[in-house]
Amino acid sequence: MTLLLGACGDETSGGGVGPYPVGQSADSITLNGVTHTFSVFVPAAAEPNNPVPLIVSLHGGGGSADDFEQSAQVQADAEAEGIAVIRVNGYATDNDLLTWNAGYCCGAAQRDNVDHVGAIGAIIDRVESRASIDASRVAAAGHSNGGMMAYRLGCQLSDRITHVAASAAYLVNEDLSTDPPTTLFACAPSQPVSVIHFHGLQDACAPFEGGEGAGVINDERPPVSDTIAQMRAANQCADASSDVVTGTGELERRTLAGCAADRVVQLNTVDSAGHVWFGSPQYASQPICEGSTTMLLSANQEIFSLLRDNPRQSTE
Repeated sequence: MTLLLGACGDETSGGGVGPYPVGQSADSITLNGVTHTFSVFVPAAAEPNNPVPLIVSLHGGGGSADDFEQSAQVQADAEAEGIAVIRVNGYATDNDLLTWNAGYCCGAAQRDNVDHVGAIGAIIDRVESRASIDASRVAAAGHSNGGMMAYRLGCQLSDRITHVAASAAYLVNEDLSTDPPTTLFACAPSQPVSVIHFHGLQDACAPFEGGEGAGVINDERPPVSDTIAQMRAANQCADASSDVVTGTGELERRTLAGCAADRVVQLNTVDSAGHVWFGSPQYASQPICEGSTTMLLSANQEIFSLLRDNPRQSTE
């Protein structure tokens, strides 16, 4: 696996208080004594009368915001679509790998109980106050541990996160080391959240059927079907007998039907793919995680399409 909101006085800015300029800016916030660094890309299209979609990009455990962008090219592709991007770095102590506290994973972020939900909420608030963002189109998109974090944000920050895009990941809101499993947090979004999931069926680091994964972080994982079941319940979708299954060859797309507020919940699998970001040719962890890359589907383009075609409708 590639690898609290405090008082107001505990929050600091690394990038001034005026509007973010067009292009990329570096910034940081400090919450509960932990500094979270991030960059913001603002497209030229972002004007007061033209708010743009936003993607919060979350790297895998052991990676970084820059590493993930080099392989997944989320920001590079989003620029052509006129979409804003926040690229956040996870948490580490000395000599630790950068990770996210997604629940029952991962690393120092989990061990130190870092409040990444509060931190990312504060970062989104900062960006929305300094750039023209369409609040009906805000996606958390992540790979591996970053995908787990995206799911947690969808569960606990649905007042800001409208869409979740997860790759090679799970919702890890239960501690599977206990019998019965201990619930760490409930997935009870205050508003329905669209979900798109990408998973390679040959992924040995994040096995589709669950169990222990290969790699540095190899705790027990739930089957992806459990995650989809929780997303089905959270979005009040119809039962599995109504799912629409399409695809050709190795690619299968399962779209849940009848979800609340016309939300989209969709699972995309590729038989031969490993622990990869769909549409990226880079796969440094292939010797450990097995499988291969896939060009049958571009995760970036699927996320962009979902944001463009499926804004959250006001529930007021």
